[in-house]
Amino acid sequence: MDMRKAQNTIIAASAIAIGAMLVASIIEGYRYSYATSIACLLLLMIPAICMAKDVVLLPWPVVLCIGVALSLHCLGVLMDWYTLIHWWDKLTHLVSGIAVASLAALALIVFIVSSSKTIVPLAWVPFLIIISVLTMEGIWEIFEFSLDTIIGTYTQHSLADTMGDITTNTISGVIAGLGVAYYMSKASLDCLVESMRVDRIVNWVRHQFID
Repeated sequence: MDMRKAQNTIIAASAIAIGAMLVASIIEGYRYSYATSIACLLLLMIPAICMAKDVVLLPWPVVLCIGVALSLHCLGVLMDWYTLIHWWDKLTHLVSGIAVASLAALALIVFIVSSSKTIVPLAWVPFLIIISVLTMEGIWEIFEFSLDTIIGTYTQHSLADTMGDITTNTISGVIAGLGVAYYMSKASLDCLVESMRVDRIVNWVRHQFID
């Protein structure tokens, strides 16, 4: 499948879905919902801008995970499903966790392929992905705890809820790790990195931090 065409289609479909939820939330006068929709649209613009500027071209399954994760989050806020459906939070954490894990995996793969000085055994990659996801989840939980403490929000409902989120994201990391392991057994990482067109980013990093 052509990555650019697939990415355009996925981003357009996700933008339409989130845009419709934005309109619905404005009509309902639900400020938190339309603020969430606007934030998600801005996040969705990042891969679109990167593609338009020819900075990086993400594989379409990763873009699909991003689009689905943002759409599900907006829908959950608009319909109040985070409160009404006990597993909705776990579903969104699972999908967003896979998206984050996939991005971490791509960054790691680009580093492995592009670096001539650092050698990372490919067998380590799935485990490094899981560690990356757990690290980012830990940072996110600290952020939520800080918000609840400082401004009085209610993002962390209980210890069980927090542990459930961490467990769900661990599962996301395992799924992404297994997916990467399967991909590495079937295809070339060099071809993947070449298809992503990350030469400008790699050259910039080398110039800033290595040269």
